Amino acid sequence: MDKTERMGNRPIPELLLHFAAPAITGLIVNALYNIVDRIFIGHAVGPAGIAAITVSFPFMMAVIAYGILVGVGSSSLISIFLGEKNIEKAESVLGNGVLLILAGGLLCAVAGAFSLDGVLKLSGASKHILPYGRTYLGIILLGIPFSSISFGFNYFIRAEGRPDYAMFTLIIGAVLNIILDWLFIIVFSMGIAGAAFATVIAQVAASCWVFSFYFGHKGNLQIRLRALFPRKEIMKKILIIGASPFFMEMTFTVILILFNRVIYAYGGDIGISAVGIFFSLDSLLFLPVLGIGEGLQPLVGYNYGARVYSRVIHAIKLAMMSAVGFFMISFTIIMLFPYPLVHLFNTTSKELIDLTIRGMRLGYMGLPVAGVTIITSFTLQALGKARESLILNIFRQVIFFIPCLIILPKYVGLDGVWLSLPVSDVLGGILAGIIIKREIGSMRKKERALFSKVT
Repeated sequence: MDKTERMGNRPIPELLLHFAAPAITGLIVNALYNIVDRIFIGHAVGPAGIAAITVSFPFMMAVIAYGILVGVGSSSLISIFLGEKNIEKAESVLGNGVLLILAGGLLCAVAGAFSLDGVLKLSGASKHILPYGRTYLGIILLGIPFSSISFGFNYFIRAEGRPDYAMFTLIIGAVLNIILDWLFIIVFSMGIAGAAFATVIAQVAASCWVFSFYFGHKGNLQIRLRALFPRKEIMKKILIIGASPFFMEMTFTVILILFNRVIYAYGGDIGISAVGIFFSLDSLLFLPVLGIGEGLQPLVGYNYGARVYSRVIHAIKLAMMSAVGFFMISFTIIMLFPYPLVHLFNTTSKELIDLTIRGMRLGYMGLPVAGVTIITSFTLQALGKARESLILNIFRQVIFFIPCLIILPKYVGLDGVWLSLPVSDVLGGILAGIIIKREIGSMRKKERALFSKVT
């Protein structure tokens, strides 16, 4: 248990770096799945190929949302039970989490196969883009059960205090994907189908890696046969705790669909391609803060379960400063050096390049404030406070964002689509600041009460 117990006795800055660095690395590397696909396709096929991957992305995000639902819910409970030294309950959560991941991955693949064209059209695919999208997403569906396994199991592994092993899951998949992209797209000239096959093969390899963690007995917990029987009370807790990040991700999926449709209404297919580049670069400039949140989560869960509230507060504050600081750097990069980044994807379409750069500069105007919202959300999840986290995400992504997305373009055109992002970031950050201040105050009261009992 020494690797797990260090969450309760090692210095917080050291632990946050230890947990966040692999998570950040893993997220960036994992983002390379789509980034590399779009870079190769952008040069080999052109803007139409980028647009095809863009309209496929919402369905892929919906699959990821399900993985987050089970992964966050399971890992939060596992961390808390490990903090309480209750191995049996932690393994029961693990077993039921595995069942949910396996069943959900298969269901998503089947559902996607029966609604392929409908999904693509809903996401903004025009008649010109639809054949490309059908080819790409049709192949991607084959790998969804495997991607669900690698994605979900990574949460379980991190909850045990092994972020290093989880990181290599993503590195293995991403590196293999890059190599196969070059081989299939450039060498074999397979076009967009080559990008899809490369992704599927990489996902199979990543799933084999996470299986080896448990079946190779490399962790403190084991997937035991008795824990694989469904237990209603455990599954209910998993789904309740994971509901907030699931809702956040599903809302993001809906936002992507709305984004694509509004962009298409004002900018056509070239606008869809711009969105694809925007969110590809966003993976590098935004996702690392999610890694900080993921690194924070087991620390908060373990120390909260152990009732060491001062360590929880210290971890939250350090993560918050790190998140805001990183977003300040991302903001500066986009404002000063956008051209080299966009040129990674295309150098021939001036219209696409100019549209993407303007969109990124407008969309990132409120980015630093988003760090407060993200860390607050992860903190609430780690504390098992699903309702509060859900409320925060409803306000940020629904009440604040969607009305702006619908209203602003009517007055300022295409710029209004991009401007809806900073408006929701700022308003969401203000609300998150109020919530996290209240939570920290509550923990300080509990800490004083424990101290008074001891003395």
